[in-house]
Amino acid sequence: MIIEISEHGSTLKRDHECFTIQTSTEKIEIPAEKVDAIIVTANALVSTQAVALCLEKNIQLVLANWSGKPFGRFWVSTPGRATEYRRKQYLHQNTSTAFEISKDIVTHKLRTQRKFLIDLKGNRKTPNETINASINSISKSLQNLNRLEYTPSFKQTLLGIEGFAAAEYFSAISSVLPKKYAFKERSRQPAQDKFNAVLNYIYGITYSSVEKIVILSGLDPNAGIYHADSYGKPTLVFDLIELFRAKVDRIAVKLFTKKHVRDSWFMPSDDAPLGVFLSKEGRKAVITTYIQEASDAVEKESWLYCRKIMATFTKEH
Repeated sequence: MIIEISEHGSTLKRDHECFTIQTSTEKIEIPAEKVDAIIVTANALVSTQAVALCLEKNIQLVLANWSGKPFGRFWVSTPGRATEYRRKQYLHQNTSTAFEISKDIVTHKLRTQRKFLIDLKGNRKTPNETINASINSISKSLQNLNRLEYTPSFKQTLLGIEGFAAAEYFSAISSVLPKKYAFKERSRQPAQDKFNAVLNYIYGITYSSVEKIVILSGLDPNAGIYHADSYGKPTLVFDLIELFRAKVDRIAVKLFTKKHVRDSWFMPSDDAPLGVFLSKEGRKAVITTYIQEASDAVEKESWLYCRKIMATFTKEH
């Protein structure tokens, strides 16, 4: 299990082979053997003995800010399983193993996107040819993926298939939004419209959730398998977030089609006058919705996929 300490004034201590956590309302004791990782996001007291227990049991102890974005962690001074996994991660970045993992990620992404569009189609009172065309295009992309075999240039091939499907996919999403919120294409840094402003912000929250789990797993967040290494960029996080695009897209579309969005959610910026950004009110509303509808699932599924990657490396060895 992953323990998160998020209440200010909490304490984390050791009692033999157990952790004891004291908050303002309760005191709990958890055997160390049941703990995979501990993340501290509050101003808390952590005893040196609790730290020692983490190191003895190879339990990740991570410090993070209020949003869950890690800024530090404790390492054991001798090589352990994390070192072994990271070594294999580096060795497999451009191998057939990396191809299989990358192909699996893209396949999962396209399947969940297609499922989302099929659900949207079923909720329409009138036929939507844009959605139909997009579903057909994604189905063809999945067929191409299924036939794909390893070549040294597999990353470029996968990115091409993914990019083609994305253009069709977002065209279909735009077609179901209220007309005032329809958009021409995906836009980032900054968003050029209100829908993309919401989507970019939710993606940002999701990045933090996924990065936290990648770090807790022991894998190197900066050594991507699908996305190429880029200095200072957590490319493995970029890999895993592809698994959750459709889940997050559902949240954004729901906010607009169910008319939860307000004009007060948006504001211009002096730094980017042509961009659209979320106001404090908008950010609060989006964060609340994400926590309610996706946060737990994203973290659980990220953890499972990290373990899947590590198991693949072990199998290859």
